[in-house]
Amino acid sequence: MGSSPNGSVGAGGSNGCRAFRSYLGIEGCHDDPGSPESRLVGCAIQSCPEKTQRANPIRYISAADAPIMIIHGGSDPLVPHAQGELLYQALNKACRDAVFISLPAAGHGVWRAMMTDSALQVAATRRSTSSNGCAVENPKPYTPTWATVVEFFDKYLK
Repeated sequence: MGSSPNGSVGAGGSNGCRAFRSYLGIEGCHDDPGSPESRLVGCAIQSCPEKTQRANPIRYISAADAPIMIIHGGSDPLVPHAQGELLYQALNKACRDAVFISLPAAGHGVWRAMMTDSALQVAATRRSTSSNGCAVENPKPYTPTWATVVEFFDKYLK
């Protein structure tokens, strides 16, 4: 949940914060007492860094983790794209199996459209890391489809 030392979440720029406030009907941004992050930990995240860090999924990455596919919209007004990046980077550092698909034009919660709408797939990239030798595949242009998800499940669930 964030890249700052106290675990606070970045606003994703002024436009990102404006969209976030509008969507949730709150005055502040991610550190607002009414934000989803603050409600999750029970206090405004800036005022309780210890609780905020306990809610940070990155601190719980372990060798027992199942493979993960992260599909994140770069225009997401609710969850800053950097959050998906940080999770992927931590999984990479821990040599865990992970796939990160970035869709710069996609927003939040548009899962079905991410797999079918060519306008949301513009400039999409895919990168991955593997527990086998900590191999890394650098970002490359990619068009995600439902077959992408099925192939991921086939690889790791069979």
